[in-house]
Amino acid sequence: MARIIKEHDERLTEFLDTAQQLFFQKGYEKTSVNDIIEHIGVAKGTFYHYFKSKVDLLDKLVERFTEKAFLLGRELVQREDMDAIHKLNAFFITIRDFKIENLELMKVLMKILYRDENLLLRHKMFKYTIYLLTPEFAKIIRQGMEEGCFKPPDDMETARLIFGMSLNLSEEIVALLLDWEEKPDNIEEIEKKMHAYERAVERILGAPEGSFAVVERKIIEMFKFKENKERPATAADRARHTIPAKSQTFRKKTRF
Repeated sequence: MARIIKEHDERLTEFLDTAQQLFFQKGYEKTSVNDIIEHIGVAKGTFYHYFKSKVDLLDKLVERFTEKAFLLGRELVQREDMDAIHKLNAFFITIRDFKIENLELMKVLMKILYRDENLLLRHKMFKYTIYLLTPEFAKIIRQGMEEGCFKPPDDMETARLIFGMSLNLSEEIVALLLDWEEKPDNIEEIEKKMHAYERAVERILGAPEGSFAVVERKIIEMFKFKENKERPATAADRARHTIPAKSQTFRKKTRF
């Protein structure tokens, strides 16, 4: 059979699409580089022409996901038929709805990125998100300042602060989501934290109370991991599993 030669970007997309699908079907840990290249029908050297490792492929997959979210946010910001308060809410709802449309990928990424060993990769993802989305969000703040509904001292620094808060909140929310099966009351904690974030954003912007409201319980419930086996093992979990059975009953369960 003749070898099919594809353009760089086309082949890169094929690698990412194939890996994403295999991660859905088998899980990240159980998907090998060999699985990916065999599915596509290319040599291993071709894979390493595009990626340094499977982790590097995951990094590129996260970047692609973040860039798609950025494009949606930028498109919204450019609209001229919305005031700043409506645009503020729509910005977060647009990103949220994009995550819902890609819910299976979101769950795969959460399970992978929130493992202890992937802390640096997660930090890199956060920095890239802030780098892409902060300038667009700052435009909404600037519009609100011109309309007189926002009163922060600076648009760009305020946008960076709000996104920094958002990413720190995400750390806590994902931990609660991953532990939800064992602790059903976590949804109350998630709602409380998200409503507190809404009020904090309003105060930072100097916006009227109640002007920022995007939290919906039914949306939160969509992100629930329905099977506890989907929860990634932390270092504490792995250490606990090495303790003899008699000692296990005396050890407090570690919260993720």
